[in-house]
Amino acid sequence: MGLACLQWEQTLKLKRLCREILATTRSNRALGTDFGISGTTVGRYRMRLIEEGLDAKAIEGWDEQTLQRRLNDGRHRGKKSFVEPDWAHLYVEMQRVGVTLRMLHEEYMEGLSEGGMSETEFRRRYDAYRRTRGLVMRMERVPGEALYVDYSGKRPVVTDRETGVQTPVELFVAAMGASRKTFALATYTQQIPDWIHANVQALESFGCAPESVVPDNLKAAVTKRARNGTVLLNPTYLDFALHYDTAIRPARPRRPDDKATVEIAVRIAQRYVLGRLRNRVFYSLEELNAGIAEAMAILNAKPMRGVGGKTRDQLFEELDRPAMKPLPVEPYVYGEWKLNVRVGQDYHVACDGRYYSVPHTLVGRTTNLKITQAAIEVYHADRRVAVHPKVVAPGGCSTLPEHRPHNHQAFAESQPAEVLAWAERMGGALHAFVLTDTERRRSPMLTVQMCQRLQAIVRQYGIDRVQAACARAITLNLISITSLRSQLERGLDRLPESADQAANDDTPGPGHDNVRGADYYT
Repeated sequence: MGLACLQWEQTLKLKRLCREILATTRSNRALGTDFGISGTTVGRYRMRLIEEGLDAKAIEGWDEQTLQRRLNDGRHRGKKSFVEPDWAHLYVEMQRVGVTLRMLHEEYMEGLSEGGMSETEFRRRYDAYRRTRGLVMRMERVPGEALYVDYSGKRPVVTDRETGVQTPVELFVAAMGASRKTFALATYTQQIPDWIHANVQALESFGCAPESVVPDNLKAAVTKRARNGTVLLNPTYLDFALHYDTAIRPARPRRPDDKATVEIAVRIAQRYVLGRLRNRVFYSLEELNAGIAEAMAILNAKPMRGVGGKTRDQLFEELDRPAMKPLPVEPYVYGEWKLNVRVGQDYHVACDGRYYSVPHTLVGRTTNLKITQAAIEVYHADRRVAVHPKVVAPGGCSTLPEHRPHNHQAFAESQPAEVLAWAERMGGALHAFVLTDTERRRSPMLTVQMCQRLQAIVRQYGIDRVQAACARAITLNLISITSLRSQLERGLDRLPESADQAANDDTPGPGHDNVRGADYYT
């Protein structure tokens, strides 16, 4: 307040002096004594008023800056008049890869015969313009370097058409660092399938892939973050990154500067989604995402102050897209991962009670399984070594011939047909026993070995007793050669069916003093 009063007083003092010079014949020295300035300065003011042809009425409405410039214009007359470039455009150009101020100054000077400023003056005026933008409006992100992704804390809703019940859904937001082009998508959850789907849709929307993706530390992205800063990424999210040849660079905990771009984008998306769509009712996620896409198209086409009135779409095409990578030809296929699965001696890996072959040279090694909707992919040391269609039957097996060693291949091609034909000729319970065992086996070689042992049992005990034993084994669900031989050795194949039912009866036996009972062990 004091500084403003002083400036106002100085302005009034200067105006009063000018009126005295124009209205009186007092000497310069006398006026200088009255106003506290030198007589030489009063004389200079008198000459300027005469040269300009000014009177008291003309200067009455002038402000301080105008009056000072008219009376003390020597410095201003000595200044050169420069051709001013479009500083907002130059500021945007400076964000592009490889662009320097010296390069922009050379381009500015091309075609200028006069009025061009020196590089030093060019730099000084550019720095002055950059400071006027303020910290909030700075664009320090390298074009194409990072895509910032996160979920909004505020959520849209989907309404049930019949009951009217509103279900909150998640709002995924992605924004490019340099251009700030924004993508948004609604998903039902923040779980890994929806998270991957949202990331894929974002890249498909942009039509290219950034150098890195910067998520927050949600579980769908980061499995574990150690105290030493080591980050363990979700294997599915890492597989997504490898497919698009990009890197995952999670934001540091409690470091909001790492994700300032997406935080701003989230707030803007909330206004454009939750604000602009607040009076619309959406009965499905598809309808909601269609509305979100319309809102994002308006946002990205809206001119922005501070960047020459350019839109996010324009900046994306000028800055980000030239620095980004093309998308792969094949779309990403979502799959969950099962890690560190050891290969068995029969060169198969187990997954959900089913078995899949791998090259026999990997026996004893650990592999990683990618489980998609239709197939099982097996990886060893980041190299895919096998792909199998999913086996439907529990305990089933998928074996590729090329995974077997040469001697197993020859054996598998000749023997199974022969032993299965023998079992079919035997017919009855023996054939059913062999078929049941074959369905449970993981290898044709093991089936052949089982049939060869079964042939030896038939030669020892006769086909009738073996048929009876096989029927009893199927009834009791004891499908093994060991169990079958035990029955024959003990003569259980000759027992009537009622005896088997009594053996399977769960009724407890009579009590006895030497039987401790279950309470003894508690």
